[in-house]
Amino acid sequence: MLAWTTQSSSNPLIPNQWEFTVLGIGMLALFLFVVALIDIARSRHLTGLARAVWVLVVLALPLVGPLLWLVIGRLGNATTRVAKKSPASSAR
Repeated sequence: MLAWTTQSSSNPLIPNQWEFTVLGIGMLALFLFVVALIDIARSRHLTGLARAVWVLVVLALPLVGPLLWLVIGRLGNATTRVAKKSPASSAR
């Protein structure tokens, strides 16, 4: 038997550590993907074209796209909220 094949004592029905790791990373990527798409759909600061571009970025880059949205795309939402609250707080 070759050295790089699986061990005969391992059970194919019980996942090993690498399978759990890959499954965990995949579930995290899926979670970020869904959260990014929902957040893009609910964001009010985006125009229709900007929203379509962000959806395409998230779909085209499944791991990097959601991270880009959560780091860069949401900044516009935060600055819009701060700008809207500024005149109200200065009026008091």
